[in-house]
Amino acid sequence: MSCQNFSRVLLVLLAIFFFCVCEAKRDVKIGETAPEFSSTDITGKPVSLSQFKGKIVIIYFWRNSCCADSLKSVEPYYRSNRHKELAVIAINVGDSKEIVTSYAKSNDLTITMLTDEHSIIFKQYQAFCFPTILIINKKGVIRKRIMGNIRVDQLEKLIQNQFDTQKHVEAAYEKNNPR
Repeated sequence: MSCQNFSRVLLVLLAIFFFCVCEAKRDVKIGETAPEFSSTDITGKPVSLSQFKGKIVIIYFWRNSCCADSLKSVEPYYRSNRHKELAVIAINVGDSKEIVTSYAKSNDLTITMLTDEHSIIFKQYQAFCFPTILIINKKGVIRKRIMGNIRVDQLEKLIQNQFDTQKHVEAAYEKNNPR
């Protein structure tokens, strides 16, 4: 095969690869269903996003080096609202399971804690900074994406807004579809 033909074949293969990879990548947008993922939490229990359907879910991507304190501040709100169908999934990116487990124990965290040492879920959600926080409604639709730090009171307002919106939607449904 001549050098020129080899270059053409290589160019065609690269073009095919580029279009296949780009086609396979799914945009993660507000208003669309959150991509499914499965993992195990720090205790070894299987966790998937779909098991939280029917709850408002907060996905909190974090790293020990930058946002451990802000994650810790979410715990009191979660404890006082978990009875309201709220789930918080804290996904640590890059740290080992041992480090995350130690952090969770030393801070008495009860939220669902996952590790994503190879950034698979982080990349799936097209996150690129820490923290990245997503608020997902009870039907699994992304309603808010927060890139970077946010005060806990602001996050609480956004979550409460989602509860209020859900309540209005359910009331409107009941009004239009009486039993």
